[in-house]
Amino acid sequence: MNYKSIDLGANILDVDQEKRIVKACWSRMGIVDLDNDIMDYGCFTKTISERGPLAKNQIWSLVDHRAETKYALGKPSELYVEGDMLIAVTKIVDTECGSDAIKLYNAGCINEHSVGFRTIKSSMNNESGIRTIQEVMLYEGSAVLFGANPETPTLSLKGYVEMSDKDSLVARLERLSKAFKSGTFTDETFGLLEIEIKQIQSKILELSTLPAIAVEPPESELLKALRQSNLSLKNLI
Repeated sequence: MNYKSIDLGANILDVDQEKRIVKACWSRMGIVDLDNDIMDYGCFTKTISERGPLAKNQIWSLVDHRAETKYALGKPSELYVEGDMLIAVTKIVDTECGSDAIKLYNAGCINEHSVGFRTIKSSMNNESGIRTIQEVMLYEGSAVLFGANPETPTLSLKGYVEMSDKDSLVARLERLSKAFKSGTFTDETFGLLEIEIKQIQSKILELSTLPAIAVEPPESELLKALRQSNLSLKNLI
């Protein structure tokens, strides 16, 4: 299976927390990604008509491409192309994972989605080395909680937060720290938030000569939040 990711910091189209409905852009077309691929306009047309909500309804909303029941967020009730965007509207299931996903959307911590698909038809431009993906079989669209990792080969140039972009890292750290201190997530998700906070802090310190206090949340506040959520730093320090 292939994956293509997109930063949705500005493309979470709508989140209705009360009704648990998320409208988001799963994929963008017409842009060359890090794999030198382009998702062609129309590449999703056939698969939506055959597997989408109005057909066999076989396309899922997942977390991190994990095809397990506890990571399923539901199936989109609407899936369509608008301009260069593949848009999905999903009613998030009432599970721990679903509830955490809604909170992470609202906190601005989910900033990337990725589609999982099989390539049906593509063509290669031998001069430019760019492959145009013309038709796919779409299996799922995933909320990728922590996609800012330059070693993740499925990330694309569709706007994700790059680990070399100091300003974006600082902005994401602020969102994560706020969510960590004020959120009511499960212990597992608190642990994941903590891990990413540590990773981003480390990367910012490598990139910047700014004082640590300008890029890190106050350690006392972090420890206080950890104590309140019954977590421990022993595996991360």
